[in-house]
Amino acid sequence: MFLRGLIYEKALEFNGVRNIMTVRSQEKLWEQLYHGEDKIDLIVTDMQYPLKAGETVDEEAGLKLIERMKQEKIDIPVIVCSALNYSIPDILGSVWYSEQNDLNSDFKEVLGRLEKDS
Repeated sequence: MFLRGLIYEKALEFNGVRNIMTVRSQEKLWEQLYHGEDKIDLIVTDMQYPLKAGETVDEEAGLKLIERMKQEKIDIPVIVCSALNYSIPDILGSVWYSEQNDLNSDFKEVLGRLEKDS
């Protein structure tokens, strides 16, 4: 999972995203959203990761994040990254992790939607 995180970071940087914050659990993300000093403009999430530090991986963590954001009316664009090709309503887009895919191009396409929405 960490290796994929580095690959995603490099693809984001390739597409001009420079100020990247990494958190290892959803609990840390919520702390940052509600109490952190840095403004979060975009969330890039995997689908499977621990909800809290020290817990095992939750296979639906990404879906739980998206659902909670909807419930709490948090309007931050979300990009889902996964080895499965998801189609999820109410997010900016999905990037499918595969050896055959060009992540730089996939992120460019999804990030381009941010400019269109602005």
